[in-house]
Amino acid sequence: MAKRKTNSKLTSILVIAAILIISAIITHFSDSDGLFKDAGLVNQPVDGKMYVNFIDVGQGDCTLITCNGKTILVDVGETGESQTVINYIKNQGIKKLDCVIGTHPHSDHIGCMGYVLNAFDVGDVIMPEIPDKIVPTTTCYEKFLDAVEKKAENAYFAEVGDVYTYGDMKFQILAPVRDYDDLNNMSVVVKLTFGSTSVMLTGDAEKKSENDMLKNNYDYSADILKLGHHGSSSSSSAKWMDAVNPTYAVICCGKNNDYGHPHKETKSMLKKRNIESFRTDLLGDIVFVSDGKNFTRVTETVDN
Repeated sequence: MAKRKTNSKLTSILVIAAILIISAIITHFSDSDGLFKDAGLVNQPVDGKMYVNFIDVGQGDCTLITCNGKTILVDVGETGESQTVINYIKNQGIKKLDCVIGTHPHSDHIGCMGYVLNAFDVGDVIMPEIPDKIVPTTTCYEKFLDAVEKKAENAYFAEVGDVYTYGDMKFQILAPVRDYDDLNNMSVVVKLTFGSTSVMLTGDAEKKSENDMLKNNYDYSADILKLGHHGSSSSSSAKWMDAVNPTYAVICCGKNNDYGHPHKETKSMLKKRNIESFRTDLLGDIVFVSDGKNFTRVTETVDN
């Protein structure tokens, strides 16, 4: 009997010791590395900062924003980029996309969205309500809608003025203001904020949409502007650039693309305004980090 009590006491001591050791390990990783590893949680930085990843998907758009375990994905690029995007997200330990925005149903923005949605748990999906006369009948759009129905917890049409909050991040929908006769101007435009820093994500919105947005009384200023339509001269009007007044501009385009993006007019405009610009065709993935007060680029700058 005495022996059983001794073994029981020893077992209890060992269990308590094991718990203390495990707790110490968790505290070490959480405090020193800013990472928490657990089967039910993402393995992203939990350092109180926001990371904005402009993923290189060639001639297309894909932006991943993360902050303390919350994840927002805006567009994904062409169908052939599915593995690039899925691998990029999974390599950060992400298992759930809290919000996905498909800015508009062109293949260079939502081409592989069906594959991406099916690879993760999905919270909210936001998309424009496309007028009947220009609803596309493409396979990638059909797969996107099927995946939304299958995977998304919630699906919303973009409404100007609506605000969505995910942890410490929030964004406001600024466009499309009205129905247009082309898909580019039906792009969902959002201003995302974290602390006093902000990012403007524009899809392929062109000058017509920009002008309509400026008729509304919103604060359009942002630290980072993802230029509309891959740096095309059809976007980024003078009035729009004055309103946004970014410190940094990001151009998502493919190397030696057939469209000549970014156009010389756009490059000239950026130079004239002393806006520092970064291009995925020259730099690959482009990553910024915000501490809530300032943005810092976390990859090496290449002179373009």
